[in-house]
Amino acid sequence: MNYTMGDLLWIPQATLLYKGSNNPAAIKFNEKPKVAIYKKEAEYEDYSIIMVDGEDWVVERKHIRKLKEGNNVSKAS
Repeated sequence: MNYTMGDLLWIPQATLLYKGSNNPAAIKFNEKPKVAIYKKEAEYEDYSIIMVDGEDWVVERKHIRKLKEGNNVSKAS
């Protein structure tokens, strides 16, 4: 799926988030489902840069889904 900067995304629980090639040791698991903002494609294939809780993270594209109209966003945060 193609994403555009600013798209709202659904990030499932237990998704692995990376800080990227400048800080490869900085990783975390998403403790609960979250809403994120799509920023751009990452420099490596099949990864995207997203904003979660005000911070940029790199995530494998197969783990992100576009948030659809009608979803209850309050359950995601």
